[in-house]
Amino acid sequence: MANFEIAYNRTNANEGGWNHIKGDRGGETYCGIARNFWPNWAGWKIIDNYKKNNGSLRHGQVINDPQLVKLKKEFYKTEFWDIVGGDEIEDQRAANTLYDFGVNTGNPRSIKNLQIVLNLPATGKISDELIDAVNNPLNHILK
Repeated sequence: MANFEIAYNRTNANEGGWNHIKGDRGGETYCGIARNFWPNWAGWKIIDNYKKNNGSLRHGQVINDPQLVKLKKEFYKTEFWDIVGGDEIEDQRAANTLYDFGVNTGNPRSIKNLQIVLNLPATGKISDELIDAVNNPLNHILK
């Protein structure tokens, strides 16, 4: 089965640190987690406390806080890896791609695109049929 740590490390390398780019609809972002889309993420409390005690953050800055690292990893596991059924996918490359695409475009779009490739109804939701198709693609593509 695919391993979350591998997919997470691969994607995390591209997510950067803190950003607040004018015009970005996500608003303030930390390691790819946009405050406007995930306002209740517990990591924001740590980030806000850091800013309160240390002043403003600079573009790309990573806060060296073990609890923040833990919350970030839990967030990506729960909100992306688990949603796409990563633990049930046999091929690591397939799991990496589905997870990474979900992180960058949203899980439903990532799942729908995969369903289209595998000749399944594009519902945007993981199902047993989709997991089977990912793990046995030739059985579905060559129907």
